[in-house]
Amino acid sequence: MAEDPSEKINEGKIDLVPMIDCIMLLLLFFILTTKFTAPEKGIASVLPTDKGQSASPPKAPVDPPKQINIVILPEGFVDGYEPSQYQAKLLQERSRLSAQNGIFPTAFLRVGGSSGIVLEGSKLNGKNNAGAESEISRISTYIETELGGEREKPGVGRKEQDPIVINCFSGLSWKFALLTYDGVRAYEIKKAGAHMGNDPKEWDKQREINFAPPRVRNYSVKELGEELYEEVHLK
Repeated sequence: MAEDPSEKINEGKIDLVPMIDCIMLLLLFFILTTKFTAPEKGIASVLPTDKGQSASPPKAPVDPPKQINIVILPEGFVDGYEPSQYQAKLLQERSRLSAQNGIFPTAFLRVGGSSGIVLEGSKLNGKNNAGAESEISRISTYIETELGGEREKPGVGRKEQDPIVINCFSGLSWKFALLTYDGVRAYEIKKAGAHMGNDPKEWDKQREINFAPPRVRNYSVKELGEELYEEVHLK
């Protein structure tokens, strides 16, 4: 038999169940209706002004970072073709050079969009090669001439000069890339002079010289043609 609430009141007892039920209902109500996220931002209306359609000043375009591209390609690969045509020409040249394991004996080196020079790989083969010294000197002279012209920023340190990126076609011997790198370093040593020294802190103040990052492989049957297309058009 249920107890009469008035009897509990007379005994000094209070029934808290209705109050707890009310509190729980209120709590549930606030949980369901309260937002714990930031208030949504209103969409600003573009209203006509006396300064034209938009009162906001035009934003200056962001220029891409400058860099000097040094490109090394197989000799004979020039501008004016599509990736599929470069791919076909590459396979044709490799077939012609099958007796040499498809290795290109020469390469074409250029700095930026300037006219380049042909590198003779045969002069760089083997030890005590009489033509190696003259070929290395010719490469260094070309690089020094190209980097020392308009591409050299006057009045700034080596760190502030435009970074250099060496892009060597992956189907070439890496001796061409390494000799090019040696030529660039020789030029930088000349420009830095005594500042190079043996202090590692000075090395951090030198110009940035990098090889182009490796490419993703096995994504296309004409990936080498696409690589040649991109490198031919680098300036």
